[in-house]
Amino acid sequence: MTDAVRIPARTIAVLLAGGRSQRMGRCKQTLPWSREGRPTTVVAAAYDTVATVADEVVVTVGRHATDIIAALEGRPATIVDVDADGTMLDSARAGIRAALAADADRIVLHLSDHPAVATTTVRHLVDAAEEADYVHPRRGDRGGHPVILSRAIASCILEASLPDGLRSARDLPGFRIQAVDLDDAGVQIDLDTPEDWRGGSSSE
Repeated sequence: MTDAVRIPARTIAVLLAGGRSQRMGRCKQTLPWSREGRPTTVVAAAYDTVATVADEVVVTVGRHATDIIAALEGRPATIVDVDADGTMLDSARAGIRAALAADADRIVLHLSDHPAVATTTVRHLVDAAEEADYVHPRRGDRGGHPVILSRAIASCILEASLPDGLRSARDLPGFRIQAVDLDDAGVQIDLDTPEDWRGGSSSE
């Protein structure tokens, strides 16, 4: 009797880039960034972080769609248009819906203004997702991004009442939630203002 062949989970990354960048005063995803010593853009750096573990990448875009697509510098992605005046949860649901339609077994949900996450961090989170439905990084007493979703909890997120946004998904009954403690400042580096951007650094 032979052992059953284990089929790898189909992993799709969803990168949320549909916001208005109001506090930055310009489209933050197109700003210059350095990744591993190479010049790129904020959105491309965030893309490269999650693409290392993904079979496919979905990017949600809104008001700055044309500029963001250009800033991806030719990286392959399924582009999903969202309402720029909608909430982050609306954008996440649109991306999740596209990922599920593409047969995702699990989803790496990441923010396009978090370009400093180490690729090793994402791999640790994906490994933890073998035993959990919702995995998120934690540094000190604070959480961060990206989060990893099983197909089951992602499907529930599309319809569930989530009064505190995606974070409320941790309270959905019947799912396994896991925080992974990691010493990676990048999981909490959020580029909302010019000061955030100027104070940022390369992820690795």
